[in-house]
Amino acid sequence: MILFGGASSEHDVSVVSAHQLMDAADVRNVDVVPVYTDFANRFWIGASLRDISKYKPRPPLGQQVTFRWSDNGPVLCAMDGTTIQPVDCVLPVFHGTFGEDGRIQAYFELLGIPVTGLSSSSTSIAMRKDVTKALVKAAGVNVLPHITVTRAQIEDADMILPDVKAALGYPVIVKPANLGSSVGVGLVKSENEDLWPLVEYVLKKDTLCLIEPQVQNLVEYNIAMIAQGEEIKFSAIERPKSGAELLDFREKYLSDDGGTKGTFKPSEGMLSLTRDINPDIPRELQDRIYDYARRTFNALGKRGAPRIDFMSNKETGELWFNEINAIPGSYGFFLWEAAAEPLLFPELIQHLIDEATGDTIKTFEDPVPQDARLLPRR
Repeated sequence: MILFGGASSEHDVSVVSAHQLMDAADVRNVDVVPVYTDFANRFWIGASLRDISKYKPRPPLGQQVTFRWSDNGPVLCAMDGTTIQPVDCVLPVFHGTFGEDGRIQAYFELLGIPVTGLSSSSTSIAMRKDVTKALVKAAGVNVLPHITVTRAQIEDADMILPDVKAALGYPVIVKPANLGSSVGVGLVKSENEDLWPLVEYVLKKDTLCLIEPQVQNLVEYNIAMIAQGEEIKFSAIERPKSGAELLDFREKYLSDDGGTKGTFKPSEGMLSLTRDINPDIPRELQDRIYDYARRTFNALGKRGAPRIDFMSNKETGELWFNEINAIPGSYGFFLWEAAAEPLLFPELIQHLIDEATGDTIKTFEDPVPQDARLLPRR
């Protein structure tokens, strides 16, 4: 089951990524069933879901469905409980809240249905940029300092602004702590510019605002990884090239041939952004990227195929962890095809499915040991 859509500002990107994945799946080995999640987070199936031209933004909805555990294992069923078909594995293709943040993963873990990617707990951590930074810093990964602002602190500008100047200096980046794809990211170049209105804007989109120093002479590096047993396999390293000071949502997904208003040509996703794959960089920097990526992946459970984004000062060579994308845009297939050991997109999909079905441990037998039973069994 391929789940996508959802009640997120990144709904459209999820639809595009899901269709790229479904188009790439090897139908000889995988029976692809699209399951659309609407703006109310309800599940739907239907023939129209495989035709992206019908999304405006939502397709004509077919049959509402749900998931449950039957006597024969996990099943997809109608709302009246009638079984439609068995479920071997769920592969979520969400971006942002209500999908990439651990909630959908926890739902299927609770049901006992195998689900690909990081676990629900690791995914929720990965979605919180400030928490992830604390975790990877403890694992020996370099991170930027930051200050967070909550909605409850919206009236505390006079107290927080001096802390920003003293701890971070200017310029600073202001962004939501829980959203992805650079949605709501802003730049404040000096103390004389209005930082607080931007903080208030971010807090209308998210419950937590993150402020951190802007990296000078910025160059970004991205890398994805999977675990094969105890070994971690890396994708190619990607160096995005941007003409803007900030790589925002529009530049990531709507540049070049990404489609225009009034048409239904899908964005090429991250492929629409000009980038260098396997750029010529010093070996010491490359090794640090691998080392930081490995440490981060281990700290977050070593599951799925996350993409980790780093920031570097190209003049000094300093490197900082930026964020981890539990479900990266387009599942990073262009990174895997250019890896030292190339992995085709259908092979990546199969790896994720095999991993999920191989390590799901929930059973539906009585979990209470004999000597711990306080209630009678019949």
